[in-house]
Amino acid sequence: MELEPEITWPRLSAFMRQHTHDVRNGLNSLDLEAALLLEIALDDETRESAGRVRAQLRNVAEQLRAMSALFHEPQPYAAPLAARELGLIWREQLAALPEPPDIEWSEEIGEEKVNVDATMMAAVLRELLVNARAFRDGGPATASVRREGDDVIFELREPKSKPVECEGWGCRVFETTKRGGYGLGLWNVQRSIEANGATIARRNDEGALVTRIALPTCV
Repeated sequence: MELEPEITWPRLSAFMRQHTHDVRNGLNSLDLEAALLLEIALDDETRESAGRVRAQLRNVAEQLRAMSALFHEPQPYAAPLAARELGLIWREQLAALPEPPDIEWSEEIGEEKVNVDATMMAAVLRELLVNARAFRDGGPATASVRREGDDVIFELREPKSKPVECEGWGCRVFETTKRGGYGLGLWNVQRSIEANGATIARRNDEGALVTRIALPTCV
């Protein structure tokens, strides 16, 4: 008899958080063993090898930590932040990426403020840039920050050789076309944006994929 267990998202999230925690504990133990080997090694080749092992272990542990974070429900600690400052954070996220995509920046903003969790929104904006890098298609993209009515708009315009089927992005988990991806990035973007009282929309427009985040202004 074939069984397909019904697993709710909270149960899956709890399992993933516990499992990644346990694996990271094991990696930390291996890191300590490698540190001991580094201390007692008598030749340079062995020390260099132990150093590489430690670096790899820490890299894997960090990947697991980042994945575990995606399974937590977004709980923003919102505070008023100048929209201009959030735009600067976006630029910093680009600069921190290895092999960043080409971006042309446009800013038409004054002293407007938005009430958001800056760290959470930084992760959202970074994910947009990561996807722009993974799926770059043609010339440079354009990132802009501007005010429209009662909202501050953060917009990323990526050139595309053909229209992109973007319906349902961020609404279904574990679906991805990115090699090495897990289908959690845009899902987390959607949840984080909603938790911060913002909205996100995507459309194809004149040879470009346009992603638009609208954040309400605050006094």
